[in-house]
Amino acid sequence: MKVVMSYSQPDLDGISCMYAYSEFLNKQGEKADYAIWNEPKQEVKIVCDMFGIKLKGLKIEEIPEDSEFVIVDLNGKEQIHDIVESKNIVEIIDHHAMSKWLQSYINLKRMQIDRLGAAATIVTERYKESGLIPSREAAILLFYGIISNSINLKSNITNQRDVKACDWLKSICSDISEEKIKEIFIKKSYIEDGNLRSEMECEIPNVFPNFKVIVAQLEIADLDKFLKERKSEIISIMQRVKQEKKVDFIFINCVDILNGYIIVFGADDESNEFVFKTYGYEFNKNNEARIDKIIQRKDMTKILREKYN
Repeated sequence: MKVVMSYSQPDLDGISCMYAYSEFLNKQGEKADYAIWNEPKQEVKIVCDMFGIKLKGLKIEEIPEDSEFVIVDLNGKEQIHDIVESKNIVEIIDHHAMSKWLQSYINLKRMQIDRLGAAATIVTERYKESGLIPSREAAILLFYGIISNSINLKSNITNQRDVKACDWLKSICSDISEEKIKEIFIKKSYIEDGNLRSEMECEIPNVFPNFKVIVAQLEIADLDKFLKERKSEIISIMQRVKQEKKVDFIFINCVDILNGYIIVFGADDESNEFVFKTYGYEFNKNNEARIDKIIQRKDMTKILREKYN
């Protein structure tokens, strides 16, 4: 049996790949299922509630011992669940920069890592190329997974393949509506008090020979208003995480998903200096670096790896 998995607390891209690719494998005659590791991001619940989609899949403890694993929307060993042994990973589908671990791992039967707006684009292409049609639920998840991850096809790594995948999904599923995009983005911008740290995705350090750094990210519809209300809380969370994870630097990339810009700031002066040294972003009197285009965390992480590995 093949089990499709992603990272802890997956976003809509990760969930859509798990759901749709396990369905794809079953349609091809293979026995497959997916397993969600910890509660997904808020955007997943928003889309599932909006379209009446039920996520079932396996619980981690239900995964058969002899399972083979397909890893989607990631390729770094540190983000894979401990239940997944490297020797049992048979396939990887991802759109992030290739990790150092993967470069030395040779037991995969299939690997596709393409720099795209979303990993869901690759899964969509697998359906289209095979002549198979995804279910209503899979098509909806794939479409909004691409839209969410590419910031409505505006991110700097959005590819024409992402656009074509969205067009194809719209053509086969009448329930997909572009009018829902703004509604989803606005709803995902409302973060309850207890959920802010989870939505910041600030738990996994990037480890380099001489330091450790965490790059957090938030995607918000009205960013200036949000930061006016909750910036101090964000900084407090980053300072706490910095101590807990024993990292040298931590900063956050805040993306305005409707107006197309980012604001970057660190937990402290040392982290801001690291951002300036690494990316050249200049900070204003509020200790914020504002860039008038969308740059995503995956791009920042790629620069980190290229510069410091």
